[in-house]
Amino acid sequence: MTFLIGIDPDLHKSGVAVWNSELKSWLIHKSIPNEDIIEVLIGICPPESSKIYLEAGWLNKKSNFRGGNYRVAQAKARNVGENHAAGKMLVKMLEKAGYKVFLVQPLSKGKGLLKTKEGRWTEPGKKYIIEKSGIVGAINDDVRDSIYLVEWFK
Repeated sequence: MTFLIGIDPDLHKSGVAVWNSELKSWLIHKSIPNEDIIEVLIGICPPESSKIYLEAGWLNKKSNFRGGNYRVAQAKARNVGENHAAGKMLVKMLEKAGYKVFLVQPLSKGKGLLKTKEGRWTEPGKKYIIEKSGIVGAINDDVRDSIYLVEWFK
C-alpha cells in the first residue's frame, strides 16, 4: 500500500493524516469536516492503494462512562455517543467509496506520559509526535491522534 491514512473521528471535524510510503512524506495532517473527507482523500490517494486506520472508541468497554455530577456526566456521555455514531457513519462512507478501513481500538498513549487522564496531549507527548513525525507547527489533538495512528502502523 502506498498511502497510510489515520483518522480520529469527531462529530463535526475529524483529524486526518496521510503518509505516502513511497515518497516517505506526509501529504496532509489537519482537521477536515466529515462531509469533505471522501472528496479530500480521493483527490490525493486512490482507494486501491490506501489503508485507513480509524480510531474506533466504541470498541472500548464502557467507553461512555463519565464521573462528575449527573448533568455533566450525561452531557459527556451524549457527546461520546454522538462521536461514536459519527465514526461509524464515516466508516460506512469510506467503505462505500472503496477504501479498506481497519478499526483500531484507541491506542495506549502511556498512562499520563503522552496524554492526560482527560485525553489531552501532554507537552512530552507533543514533543514525541514532533520527533516521530517531523511535523512542527500548530496542530490540534485530533490531528495528533491521527498522526499517532499512522506512526503506529508505518
